[in-house]
Amino acid sequence: MPPQLELRTPSAIAHRQHGLLTSPQLRALGWSDRTIRRAAHDGRLRRERPGVYALAGAVPSWEQAVLAVCLAGGPDAVASHWSALRLWGAAPTGHSGGIHVVTPPGVRLRLRGVVAHQSGLLGAADVGRRRRIPTTSPARTIVDCAGGLGAEGTARALTTLLRARLVRLEEVRACLVRLAGPGRRELTVVRSELARRLPGWDLSESELEIRALRAIHAAGLPMPVQQHRISLGNHRYYADLAYPELKIVIELDGWDAHGDRTAFDRDRSRARELTLAGWCVLSFTSADTGAALVHAIRRAIESASRVR
Repeated sequence: MPPQLELRTPSAIAHRQHGLLTSPQLRALGWSDRTIRRAAHDGRLRRERPGVYALAGAVPSWEQAVLAVCLAGGPDAVASHWSALRLWGAAPTGHSGGIHVVTPPGVRLRLRGVVAHQSGLLGAADVGRRRRIPTTSPARTIVDCAGGLGAEGTARALTTLLRARLVRLEEVRACLVRLAGPGRRELTVVRSELARRLPGWDLSESELEIRALRAIHAAGLPMPVQQHRISLGNHRYYADLAYPELKIVIELDGWDAHGDRTAFDRDRSRARELTLAGWCVLSFTSADTGAALVHAIRRAIESASRVR
């Protein structure tokens, strides 16, 4: 016997989703497709997007509309670009446009009023939640929107997020490195802004980090953590790349990284302290090939795994 249109259980789900429910969620509660259609026909459900409904009485809102698109796009769809910027409270005043959403490659989303993007580079660090809506992280949002915002708009949006303590400059930097590729205007804008805000930030070192990450990925090795913080006593260190669970640190030194004796001594002292604390420290320079880097990292991972 099909369930009566008793909405107490669906209401509990909808309450967490801006009044929305999906067809799979309703089916999981025992609803048949016929029951769902009848509820939509009777006005007890309101169709928002394919497979997405609002409960009768749920007040329409922009947040509801954004979440409806994400739900229609599948489990990996998240709000992005201008929609994400608005969710994080950093969108330019008066900006309007369609709802932006990003999905993994192969997920084609064609909906009216929706600007769909695809990305194969959407890891856990690039995704968050805001107002109960899955969305790109603040750092990823800044990088994605920089091309459209321009230099001045990017600076304003980044300042807004920094003041709200929603993002750190190092998170933006790490995101920039993950997404780096030729010919992307938004990356150029973000690089310039980071160079202005991060004293001493060396773009050549960033390029070396990009090369290292690409080589590691191409070799099929597990991806390391970027800018990993290590606390040893009263000292705090940031490793360029690290495998924390294996206690492996990867240091990448650009040509000018040791431009003075103080920096040289400081780096040697840090490497010594990390080694004494049980970390394996691998140092590379721009002269090292990707093959040499991969070979050393693979050996370090194998050695650390045997010890464990």
